[in-house]
Amino acid sequence: MPRDFKNFSKDHKKVVEENKNIIGENPDKADEYQNILDKYKNMDSNELMSNLFSEASKLKREGKLDPNQLNNLKSSISPFLNNEQQQVLNSIINSINEQK
Repeated sequence: MPRDFKNFSKDHKKVVEENKNIIGENPDKADEYQNILDKYKNMDSNELMSNLFSEASKLKREGKLDPNQLNNLKSSISPFLNNEQQQVLNSIINSINEQK
């Protein structure tokens, strides 16, 4: 479903405010957050997904990725997502959990 500009603008303002709050609560990590944003901001969805699965695989090999934590994350954020976003999130988490 295409999004109209009015809703996009509201969503964007909300994200900007949330980001300001996150950085305001963690000023010592502001540079780290900015570096992470800069790393990913110009990637398309395929590049982002590839990077996500690569990182998940690495964390699994290191024993640092807990499927229960992923499922808890999914449960925590699902109520804030629309149906389509929930399906994408479910697909991503299921794929990560099935990944070796």
